[in-house]
Amino acid sequence: MPNQKIVTTEKFDQAWYPGEAVGTLVLTEQAGKTTITQTVLYASREARDGVLKSGMESGVSRSYDRLAEQLGERLAKQG
Repeated sequence: MPNQKIVTTEKFDQAWYPGEAVGTLVLTEQAGKTTITQTVLYASREARDGVLKSGMESGVSRSYDRLAEQLGERLAKQG
């Protein structure tokens, strides 16, 4: 499976949390099913805790649920 890992660095011009964040997205396939694992490493515990308190986690979760829905619809049309 090509392109199994994507690593990005996030730093805002007008920072809403201190430092930068390094995000790693890993795609793994097993028995025809692809799983996404995303981790984000923040510069400090303070930055991480601030991001978690922002509600970002639930927004990301909703985005992945929507992606799964869209992919399911696409596969159903192909099927």
